[in-house]
Amino acid sequence: LPLFTYKDSIPNPKVIYTRVEEEADELVQALNGPVGFDLEWRVIMRRGPMIERRTALVQLCDSSMILLLQVSAMKKFPQKVKELIESPTVVKMGANIRNDGMKLYRDFGILASNLVELGGVARQADERFENAYKRSIVSLAKVVAFYLHRALEKGPVRTSNWEAELSREQMEYAANDAYCALMVYKRCLALARDSKRTLVPAEYTSDLYREMNPPSPPPSTSPAKSISVTASVTTTISTSTSTSTPTSTSASTSAPPPRPQELRAYTFWRRGDGLARICATLRSAENPLKESTVISYVVRALEADPKLPFSMRALRVLVQMEAGSWVRHRETITRWVEEGRGAEEDANVNDREGR
Repeated sequence: LPLFTYKDSIPNPKVIYTRVEEEADELVQALNGPVGFDLEWRVIMRRGPMIERRTALVQLCDSSMILLLQVSAMKKFPQKVKELIESPTVVKMGANIRNDGMKLYRDFGILASNLVELGGVARQADERFENAYKRSIVSLAKVVAFYLHRALEKGPVRTSNWEAELSREQMEYAANDAYCALMVYKRCLALARDSKRTLVPAEYTSDLYREMNPPSPPPSTSPAKSISVTASVTTTISTSTSTSTPTSTSASTSAPPPRPQELRAYTFWRRGDGLARICATLRSAENPLKESTVISYVVRALEADPKLPFSMRALRVLVQMEAGSWVRHRETITRWVEEGRGAEEDANVNDREGR
């Protein structure tokens, strides 16, 4: 089969490559309709287990534009790109796409929604494909060969260094992978329409937000208590310095209390100070603390004192503001989500907003 290339499409889609966070946020807002979606990351081969690096490149496309967003060169994951990936109203399609969604969760804490598995939609849309493949997860190369009668280039470029500035060959490869997914998806929708086959998106669509967020507990019906953050911190410090004999053997009393600097970071974050301001306040405007340090202070304060109030939604936003912090604190936050920590406050916010 001849090789697939986006350049065969008329008109040719425009390929835009960026390593700048602000430009990525601006560009992604120009995408219209369902989008092709793919990721690339560097894999370091060695004796023993392979080393899987963090996602380096995010590819998103519509019919007229292919975006190559090199997030490994950015300070943090672009906010508008995150919003599109998490949007339940924007279809993102690909092969084995849930795994890509899980990769983004592991790397950045992003909870992707409306991820359409190409093999799944093809099996519902087309009886021929359903007879040919009995599973919903089918490789991108196979669905492209089946519907577009083209082969995908899968040479050494696939395992090249996606963290370095991209070569022309890498750009072509990455653009083709995202664009061919969109072409297959549109072909499947047309086949379903022509054959009057009913599609059931719930059977081939993944929503990691729903998977990772069990239903929140109902908001408390008891009168809301006014909580002073300063008072909360003062109480914690007083408790930790008290010489009285403890009356409880709970885990919280046996754990080391938060350090003063951690409590200060928590207090400033809790009252709504921005991350940059906290970094400066805890040291100086001329020589602020690193963002990752402040984020770790807040997480450690919450670890040390489970009674400190917080919103899980707000904590996720904070941790995602620095690229490496999510990986550093992912297991802790995931455990807290499973335990329901921070969920009641989120539920109360949702109730006030009428959600």
